[in-house]
Amino acid sequence: YHTSLLSGEGWVLELFTGHPEHICNKLGVSAEVFNHLTLTLRSYGHSNSRFVLLEEQLSTFLYVCVTGLPMRHVRE
Repeated sequence: YHTSLLSGEGWVLELFTGHPEHICNKLGVSAEVFNHLTLTLRSYGHSNSRFVLLEEQLSTFLYVCVTGLPMRHVRE
């Protein structure tokens, strides 16, 4: 489970500023691939929602894919 005291944007920042393997372990991709995915999504017209950055949206999606946890566990 996600055990950080941070949520949302803070958790994403923690992933990027921590050990390089941390983001790969949690999201299944390197920081370089994550950044490329974000740029690709933006090029297709995806953007931040009213309250959630695109990076946080992508992180949540990848985290669910890697862990297989249901969204009710991820939201907590």
